[in-house]
Amino acid sequence: MKDWSRATLTETASAIGRGGVMPTPHYAKEVRDSAGNTIRTIAPGAAGQVIRPDTAARITTYLVGAVEGPGAFAFGAKIPGVHVAGKTGTAENPAGSPHGWFVGFAPAEAPTVAVAVIIENSGQGGVDAAPVGGRVMQAALGR
Repeated sequence: MKDWSRATLTETASAIGRGGVMPTPHYAKEVRDSAGNTIRTIAPGAAGQVIRPDTAARITTYLVGAVEGPGAFAFGAKIPGVHVAGKTGTAENPAGSPHGWFVGFAPAEAPTVAVAVIIENSGQGGVDAAPVGGRVMQAALGR
C-alpha cells in the first residue's frame, strides 16, 4: 500500500470522495494496438481504506461548503447543477510571491473526477486556482 504521508493532493481528494478509500492512480483507461483495437482495459482499484468513511463524509460536507456556502473561498469552482467539493489555499514561496492552489472533486456525492491546481506566484487560490479547477472538472464531466 502507498505511504499515506506521500499521497498527492489529487489522491487525497480522491480518497475523501471515495469514502476514505485510497485509489490506485492510473493515467490511461486502455491500451490499443496499431489498428486501434483495445488489447487491455485498465481499471482503477483500491489501495486501501485510509480514512474512516464517517470522517470522509464529514470532510466532504465541509468541502462542499467551501465551494457553495455563504462567503465560500472556493466559489470559483462552482459547476451549475453539480455539487463540487473543494479547498483553496496559499503556499508560501521563499523566492517570491506565494502560490495559489485548489484541490477538489465532483460530483461530491459520487465523484468521477478529482483535480489539483497550483498557480505559481498568484497568491490567491480562490480567485485564480479554483476557477481553473472548476473548468477542468466541468470539461471532464462533459458539462
